[in-house]
Amino acid sequence: MITVCKKNFITRRAPFFRQCLNIAVLIAIFTTLNGCVSTQNESPYTYAPSASPYQDVVNAQQRAVEQSKLLLVVLGAQWCHDSTGLAERFATKEMDLILRAHYETVFVDVGTLEDRRNITERFDYPIYYATPTVMVVEPKTSALLNRTSMDIWGRADSIPLSEYIQYFSRFPAMTTAQKAPFINWEATDEEEAYNKEQALRLQSAYDKLGPLLALDLQGNTPQGLNELWKETKGFRTELQKTLIKRAELTLDSENGNGVNTTPALRHYNPFSWEHN
Repeated sequence: MITVCKKNFITRRAPFFRQCLNIAVLIAIFTTLNGCVSTQNESPYTYAPSASPYQDVVNAQQRAVEQSKLLLVVLGAQWCHDSTGLAERFATKEMDLILRAHYETVFVDVGTLEDRRNITERFDYPIYYATPTVMVVEPKTSALLNRTSMDIWGRADSIPLSEYIQYFSRFPAMTTAQKAPFINWEATDEEEAYNKEQALRLQSAYDKLGPLLALDLQGNTPQGLNELWKETKGFRTELQKTLIKRAELTLDSENGNGVNTTPALRHYNPFSWEHN
């Protein structure tokens, strides 16, 4: 009796169950598709680990050439508030519109101060001196168009959105004549040797700091980290300041007063750990 009743109930309710099943299938399909769409629409402005960051930049540069856009390379890290501050500004509607229209953008994760000199040297820049490091590149020639203003992005989180918009709107509007000095720019042999030497020293400092930073990010701040960080920051800040000032004077065609104001290529004392 129970069996018959159950059978009759199921028979009578079969259309309802089929309808429920169809709805469940549709929900499952929608959820899956929605997941796919969400993945595709994830922000491109994220510092994600990559097995081949250099190749990511090479590929982005090729796409920029094919699409007649500028290449925008950003080296940073998720632990750096200025790096994430820049990413947040990039994700705004105003900046996203500019970047998608005029730039092929690639974010490079530096991890815990990992070596990315193969990327910066591709564009005649010795090393990243800060996070984030922002490189606006003319992709056909690999010319660095913002060579004389890169240092401002070390404080990216404190720069208002209006300045972002103004800054990144400027480069797509450059004429061929305005780009020419940057395309033709070359470091002297002395500068090139000096920059490589100092970049090697700075990377050795990063290699010293990297494991300590990794411990700090895990919640175990090691003794001496802050002191080493400040020491390295002073060194890298001065290096970049000199590099940019020398480039400014080289690119300034109107600087013809006969007075040599080019900063000297100074030599620095050993780091504290190098004394040992």
